[in-house]
Amino acid sequence: MERIERENIYQRQVFFLENLGFCQPTEARKITFEESLLFEKIHAEIYTSLGYHLIKVAPEAISQRVHRIMTWMRSC
Repeated sequence: MERIERENIYQRQVFFLENLGFCQPTEARKITFEESLLFEKIHAEIYTSLGYHLIKVAPEAISQRVHRIMTWMRSC
């Protein structure tokens, strides 16, 4: 972690895909929707506390999310 910070390996802006409003349990994903909201909150807090800027991607169809990210990337 110290090397990552010292050498500035990662960009400070990160895409943060907000939850879709549900959580479909699978064999690999065994958390409830309420747990997924906590998971999301913890990740946002940790990224922010480490100095990252969250670029929030709103819950919408995957094609729209991809379009928003691609548009943002072209504008940089």
